[in-house]
Amino acid sequence: MYSAIFTDIDGTLLDSDLRVGERTRKALRKAYAKGVRIVLSSGRYIKGMEMASNQLGIPVIFSAINGAIIKDGDEHLRRILIDRHPYEAAARYLKGRVKSLIAFSEMRFAIDADDSWYEMQNRICGDVGVRMDISSYDEVCQALSQEPCKILVKDSDAGKIARIVEDLRRIVGNEARILSSSLTNIEVLPPGIDKTDSLDIVSRHLGIGIDETIAFGDWDNDAGMLRAAGLGIAMAGGSETAKSAADYVTRSNDEDGIAYALERFGVI
Repeated sequence: MYSAIFTDIDGTLLDSDLRVGERTRKALRKAYAKGVRIVLSSGRYIKGMEMASNQLGIPVIFSAINGAIIKDGDEHLRRILIDRHPYEAAARYLKGRVKSLIAFSEMRFAIDADDSWYEMQNRICGDVGVRMDISSYDEVCQALSQEPCKILVKDSDAGKIARIVEDLRRIVGNEARILSSSLTNIEVLPPGIDKTDSLDIVSRHLGIGIDETIAFGDWDNDAGMLRAAGLGIAMAGGSETAKSAADYVTRSNDEDGIAYALERFGVI
């Protein structure tokens, strides 16, 4: 018996056109109607996750910023922000080295990018950010009316991304967590943040066991969540790290892999 479904968004819930497939939408709505809670677990901020939740058309729990912000309705189950020192150390090192730098708060973002990357981010998030130099923590707080939760780095040069990951880890040390959730991005997060934590936090909130959870994901930052869930399911086309952590590999996000797995395992 499964009581909660945790799903990544990009590359998992959404297809390549940033849409929830009709079969997947119906499957998750059917699961919800049977009493299963749906948890969107993503590196996105909450406002950027609403495009996916609105397509589902059912109440969801948000596990945003890789689990730094967890929210059920108006109730915060967790809210952890990045400190000023690692934020500014990372932002000042990154300035001018990459194509796009984005600072996220819970509900807004500030972006320093050329036009193509700015337009891409708006499309991904379904939102319009504040265009500015994000190097100053105080200026970002003022522009967003909230403290930042993370910095997202984007660049099409995968080799550069890999090198910068190592540089950032030396610069911030234990004051922040540095991870890559695709070949073309880096996330600078509060220390210790991992999607895996949301399984325990949400399960305790709902009064269920972790063995009653299903998790879907496609990339390295999903691996811990897939490994810890009662049933971990990776998407075809996902990273080898995600696949090796999962109990099962389903069809791709463009083939309604979530719906296929929920049907196969008798959840709906």
